[in-house]
Amino acid sequence: VILGLLVLLVVRATWTPVAPLRVARRRTWGQILSASASMYWHRFLLFVGIGLLLIPISLITATLQVGLVGLAGAVGVDTTGESSTLLAYLVFLIGLTLALVGLGLVIAAVTCSLLELDAGRSVGPVQAYRIAFRRFRPLLRAVAVFVAMWIALTSTVFLIPVAIWLAVRWSLLVQVAEIEDRLALQTVRRSARLVRGRWLKVGSLVGIGSLLGLLAGPFLGAVLIILTSAPFAFLNVVAGVVYALAMPFVALVTSYVYFDARARYELERTEAHDELPAEYELAT
Repeated sequence: VILGLLVLLVVRATWTPVAPLRVARRRTWGQILSASASMYWHRFLLFVGIGLLLIPISLITATLQVGLVGLAGAVGVDTTGESSTLLAYLVFLIGLTLALVGLGLVIAAVTCSLLELDAGRSVGPVQAYRIAFRRFRPLLRAVAVFVAMWIALTSTVFLIPVAIWLAVRWSLLVQVAEIEDRLALQTVRRSARLVRGRWLKVGSLVGIGSLLGLLAGPFLGAVLIILTSAPFAFLNVVAGVVYALAMPFVALVTSYVYFDARARYELERTEAHDELPAEYELAT
Protein backbone atom coordinates (compact mmCIF):
# COMPACT_ATOMS: atom_id res chain seq x y z
CA VAL A 1 0.00 0.00 0.00
CA ILE A 2 2.81 2.41 0.93
CA LEU A 3 4.68 1.60 -2.29
CA GLY A 4 1.50 2.17 -4.30
CA LEU A 5 0.91 5.55 -2.65
CA LEU A 6 4.51 6.57 -3.36
CA VAL A 7 4.16 5.58 -7.03
CA LEU A 8 0.92 7.59 -7.21
CA LEU A 9 2.63 10.63 -5.68
CA VAL A 10 5.52 10.38 -8.15
CA VAL A 11 3.20 10.05 -11.15
CA ARG A 12 0.79 12.80 -10.12
CA ALA A 13 3.35 15.23 -8.70
CA THR A 14 4.33 18.52 -10.36
CA TRP A 15 8.11 18.52 -10.66
CA THR A 16 8.80 21.72 -12.60
CA PRO A 17 9.81 24.50 -12.54
CA VAL A 18 12.68 23.52 -10.26
CA ALA A 19 13.97 26.92 -9.01
CA PRO A 20 16.24 25.86 -6.11
CA LEU A 21 17.06 29.48 -5.22
CA ARG A 22 14.74 32.22 -4.00
CA VAL A 23 13.97 29.72 -1.29
CA ALA A 24 11.17 31.65 0.43
CA ARG A 25 8.37 30.57 -1.89
CA ARG A 26 5.59 28.02 -2.13
CA ARG A 27 6.44 24.74 -3.81
CA THR A 28 4.51 21.58 -4.64
CA TRP A 29 5.46 18.14 -3.31
CA GLY A 30 7.43 17.29 -6.44
CA GLN A 31 9.05 20.71 -6.73
CA ILE A 32 10.48 20.38 -3.21
CA LEU A 33 12.16 17.11 -4.18
CA SER A 34 13.40 18.41 -7.53
CA ALA A 35 14.75 21.63 -5.97
CA SER A 36 16.53 19.58 -3.28
CA ALA A 37 18.04 17.23 -5.88
CA SER A 38 19.16 20.12 -8.08
CA MET A 39 20.77 21.98 -5.18
CA TYR A 40 22.48 18.80 -3.93
CA TRP A 41 23.83 17.98 -7.38
CA HIS A 42 25.14 21.46 -8.21
CA ARG A 43 26.64 22.01 -4.73
CA PHE A 44 27.70 18.42 -4.13
CA LEU A 45 31.04 19.19 -2.45
CA LEU A 46 29.44 21.71 -0.10
CA PHE A 47 26.76 19.35 1.17
CA VAL A 48 29.00 16.29 1.29
CA GLY A 49 31.42 18.38 3.33
CA ILE A 50 28.61 19.25 5.72
CA GLY A 51 27.62 15.60 5.95
CA LEU A 52 31.16 14.48 6.83
CA LEU A 53 30.46 15.50 10.44
CA LEU A 54 28.29 12.41 10.70
CA ILE A 55 31.21 10.02 10.15
CA PRO A 56 32.95 10.81 13.48
CA ILE A 57 29.53 10.83 15.17
CA SER A 58 28.91 7.34 13.78
CA LEU A 59 32.31 6.16 15.02
CA ILE A 60 31.71 7.68 18.47
CA THR A 61 28.29 5.99 18.57
CA ALA A 62 29.75 2.61 17.68
CA THR A 63 32.55 3.05 20.23
CA LEU A 64 30.12 3.94 23.01
CA GLN A 65 27.83 1.05 22.12
CA VAL A 66 30.66 -1.49 22.04
CA GLY A 67 32.11 -0.01 25.23
CA LEU A 68 28.76 -0.30 27.02
CA VAL A 69 28.41 -3.95 26.03
CA GLY A 70 32.01 -4.63 27.08
CA LEU A 71 31.52 -2.85 30.42
CA ALA A 72 28.37 -4.85 31.08
CA GLY A 73 30.28 -8.08 30.51
CA ALA A 74 33.23 -6.91 32.63
CA VAL A 75 31.11 -6.14 35.69
CA GLY A 76 29.32 -9.46 35.43
CA VAL A 77 25.95 -8.30 34.11
CA ASP A 78 23.88 -11.20 32.83
CA THR A 79 23.45 -10.68 29.09
CA THR A 80 20.50 -13.07 28.83
CA GLY A 81 16.82 -12.56 29.53
CA GLU A 82 15.62 -9.22 30.85
CA SER A 83 19.16 -7.92 31.35
CA SER A 84 19.96 -8.40 27.67
CA THR A 85 16.75 -6.58 26.71
CA LEU A 86 17.65 -3.63 28.92
CA LEU A 87 21.21 -3.59 27.57
CA ALA A 88 19.97 -3.66 23.97
CA TYR A 89 17.59 -0.80 24.75
CA LEU A 90 20.39 1.32 26.24
CA VAL A 91 22.57 0.64 23.19
CA PHE A 92 19.64 1.66 20.98
CA LEU A 93 19.10 4.88 22.97
CA ILE A 94 22.75 5.87 22.57
CA GLY A 95 22.56 5.36 18.81
CA LEU A 96 19.22 7.15 18.46
CA THR A 97 20.21 10.16 20.57
CA LEU A 98 23.51 10.76 18.80
CA ALA A 99 21.89 10.18 15.38
CA LEU A 100 19.19 12.78 16.07
CA VAL A 101 21.73 15.28 17.44
CA GLY A 102 23.95 14.76 14.40
CA LEU A 103 20.98 15.11 12.05
CA GLY A 104 19.96 18.32 13.82
CA LEU A 105 23.43 19.83 13.36
CA VAL A 106 23.51 18.85 9.68
CA ILE A 107 20.04 20.34 9.07
CA ALA A 108 21.12 23.57 10.80
CA ALA A 109 24.26 23.86 8.67
CA VAL A 110 22.37 23.06 5.45
CA THR A 111 19.71 25.66 6.30
CA CYS A 112 22.35 28.32 6.92
CA SER A 113 24.17 27.45 3.69
CA LEU A 114 20.89 27.76 1.74
CA LEU A 115 20.32 31.23 3.17
CA GLU A 116 23.87 32.28 2.25
CA LEU A 117 23.55 30.95 -1.30
CA ASP A 118 20.13 32.57 -1.66
CA ALA A 119 21.68 35.92 -0.71
CA GLY A 120 24.37 35.48 -3.40
CA ARG A 121 27.21 34.80 -0.95
CA SER A 122 29.68 31.94 -1.23
CA VAL A 123 29.79 29.47 1.64
CA GLY A 124 31.77 26.39 2.59
CA PRO A 125 31.10 23.55 5.05
CA VAL A 126 33.15 25.08 7.88
CA GLN A 127 31.53 28.49 7.43
CA ALA A 128 28.07 26.90 7.34
CA TYR A 129 28.69 25.23 10.70
CA ARG A 130 30.18 28.44 12.09
CA ILE A 131 26.99 30.32 11.18
CA ALA A 132 24.81 27.52 12.54
CA PHE A 133 26.64 27.47 15.87
CA ARG A 134 25.69 31.10 16.50
CA ARG A 135 22.30 29.70 17.51
CA PHE A 136 23.72 26.58 19.14
CA ARG A 137 21.99 26.90 22.53
CA PRO A 138 18.44 27.39 21.17
CA LEU A 139 19.10 24.60 18.68
CA LEU A 140 20.40 22.23 21.36
CA ARG A 141 17.43 22.93 23.65
CA ALA A 142 14.94 22.35 20.82
CA VAL A 143 16.62 19.08 19.77
CA ALA A 144 16.74 17.98 23.44
CA VAL A 145 12.96 18.50 23.72
CA PHE A 146 12.44 16.44 20.55
CA VAL A 147 14.75 13.61 21.68
CA ALA A 148 13.18 13.45 25.15
CA MET A 149 9.69 13.29 23.64
CA TRP A 150 10.66 10.60 21.15
CA ILE A 151 12.38 8.40 23.75
CA ALA A 152 9.54 8.77 26.26
CA LEU A 153 6.79 7.93 23.78
CA THR A 154 8.57 5.13 21.90
CA SER A 155 9.42 3.39 25.19
CA THR A 156 5.79 2.26 25.22
CA VAL A 157 4.71 0.43 22.07
CA PHE A 158 1.11 1.70 21.95
CA LEU A 159 2.33 5.33 22.05
CA ILE A 160 4.54 4.97 18.96
CA PRO A 161 1.78 6.35 16.63
CA VAL A 162 1.60 9.43 18.88
CA ALA A 163 5.39 9.77 18.67
CA ILE A 164 5.26 9.63 14.86
CA TRP A 165 2.45 12.20 14.74
CA LEU A 166 4.36 14.59 17.01
CA ALA A 167 7.65 13.97 15.20
CA VAL A 168 6.13 15.25 11.96
CA ARG A 169 4.59 18.28 13.72
CA TRP A 170 7.95 19.11 15.28
CA SER A 171 10.08 18.24 12.25
CA LEU A 172 10.74 21.90 11.35
CA LEU A 173 12.04 22.99 14.76
CA VAL A 174 15.70 23.09 13.65
CA GLN A 175 14.92 25.68 10.96
CA VAL A 176 12.77 27.65 13.40
CA ALA A 177 15.59 27.63 15.97
CA GLU A 178 18.14 28.78 13.39
CA ILE A 179 16.13 31.42 11.54
CA GLU A 180 13.59 32.70 14.05
CA ASP A 181 14.51 34.07 17.46
CA ARG A 182 12.36 31.90 19.76
CA LEU A 183 12.69 29.97 23.00
CA ALA A 184 12.72 26.15 23.01
CA LEU A 185 9.01 25.61 23.72
CA GLN A 186 8.10 28.47 21.38
CA THR A 187 10.19 26.76 18.70
CA VAL A 188 8.23 23.53 19.13
CA ARG A 189 4.88 25.36 18.98
CA ARG A 190 5.98 27.34 15.93
CA SER A 191 6.92 24.14 14.09
CA ALA A 192 3.54 22.61 14.95
CA ARG A 193 1.79 25.76 13.70
CA LEU A 194 3.63 25.64 10.36
CA VAL A 195 2.81 21.96 9.87
CA ARG A 196 -0.88 22.33 10.80
CA GLY A 197 -3.05 21.42 7.83
CA ARG A 198 -0.03 20.06 5.92
CA TRP A 199 0.77 16.97 7.99
CA LEU A 200 0.61 14.49 5.11
CA LYS A 201 2.78 16.62 2.82
CA VAL A 202 5.37 17.26 5.52
CA GLY A 203 5.25 13.68 6.79
CA SER A 204 5.65 12.13 3.33
CA LEU A 205 8.62 14.34 2.50
CA VAL A 206 10.45 14.68 5.82
CA GLY A 207 9.34 11.46 7.49
CA ILE A 208 9.98 9.04 4.65
CA GLY A 209 13.16 10.86 3.62
CA SER A 210 14.55 10.81 7.17
CA LEU A 211 13.62 7.16 7.63
CA LEU A 212 15.33 6.13 4.40
CA GLY A 213 18.38 8.25 5.23
CA LEU A 214 18.67 6.81 8.74
CA LEU A 215 18.27 3.24 7.50
CA ALA A 216 20.50 3.47 4.42
CA GLY A 217 23.78 3.09 6.32
CA PRO A 218 22.71 0.28 8.69
CA PHE A 219 21.00 -1.56 5.80
CA LEU A 220 24.14 -1.48 3.66
CA GLY A 221 26.19 -2.53 6.69
CA ALA A 222 23.89 -5.51 7.27
CA VAL A 223 24.17 -6.53 3.59
CA LEU A 224 27.97 -6.35 3.74
CA ILE A 225 27.99 -8.42 6.94
CA ILE A 226 25.98 -11.14 5.18
CA LEU A 227 27.83 -11.10 1.86
CA THR A 228 31.41 -10.34 2.93
CA SER A 229 33.85 -11.10 5.71
CA ALA A 230 35.02 -7.48 6.09
CA PRO A 231 36.04 -6.31 9.59
CA PHE A 232 33.32 -4.79 11.75
CA ALA A 233 35.19 -1.46 11.98
CA PHE A 234 35.31 -1.21 8.17
CA LEU A 235 31.58 -1.87 7.94
CA ASN A 236 30.94 0.93 10.43
CA VAL A 237 33.00 3.30 8.29
CA VAL A 238 31.07 2.31 5.14
CA ALA A 239 27.75 2.79 6.93
CA GLY A 240 28.95 6.16 8.20
CA VAL A 241 29.94 7.31 4.69
CA VAL A 242 26.53 6.33 3.27
CA TYR A 243 24.88 8.09 6.18
CA ALA A 244 26.97 11.21 5.51
CA LEU A 245 25.97 11.19 1.83
CA ALA A 246 22.25 10.66 2.47
CA MET A 247 21.60 13.03 5.37
CA PRO A 248 22.47 16.33 3.62
CA PHE A 249 19.83 15.54 0.99
CA VAL A 250 17.30 14.83 3.75
CA ALA A 251 18.32 18.14 5.34
CA LEU A 252 17.74 19.94 2.04
CA VAL A 253 14.27 18.43 1.71
CA THR A 254 13.45 19.43 5.29
CA SER A 255 14.68 22.98 4.68
CA TYR A 256 12.63 23.41 1.51
CA VAL A 257 9.60 22.02 3.36
CA TYR A 258 10.12 24.68 6.04
CA PHE A 259 10.37 27.51 3.50
CA ASP A 260 7.28 26.23 1.70
CA ALA A 261 5.27 25.89 4.93
CA ARG A 262 6.34 29.32 6.15
CA ALA A 263 5.52 30.95 2.79
CA ARG A 264 2.05 29.41 2.78
CA TYR A 265 1.48 30.38 6.41
CA GLU A 266 2.60 33.98 5.90
CA LEU A 267 0.74 34.43 2.62
CA GLU A 268 -2.46 32.87 3.94
CA ARG A 269 -2.54 35.52 6.65
CA THR A 270 -2.25 38.37 4.11
CA GLU A 271 -4.34 37.08 1.20
CA ALA A 272 -7.95 38.24 1.18
CA HIS A 273 -10.05 35.09 1.47
CA ASP A 274 -13.34 37.02 1.59
CA GLU A 275 -12.98 38.18 -2.02
CA LEU A 276 -14.00 36.01 -4.94
CA PRO A 277 -11.21 35.11 -7.38
CA ALA A 278 -11.13 36.58 -10.85
CA GLU A 279 -13.56 35.02 -13.31
CA TYR A 280 -13.22 34.22 -17.00
CA GLU A 281 -15.63 34.53 -19.90
CA LEU A 282 -17.75 31.52 -20.85
CA ALA A 283 -18.49 30.89 -24.51
CA THR A 284 -22.24 31.16 -25.20
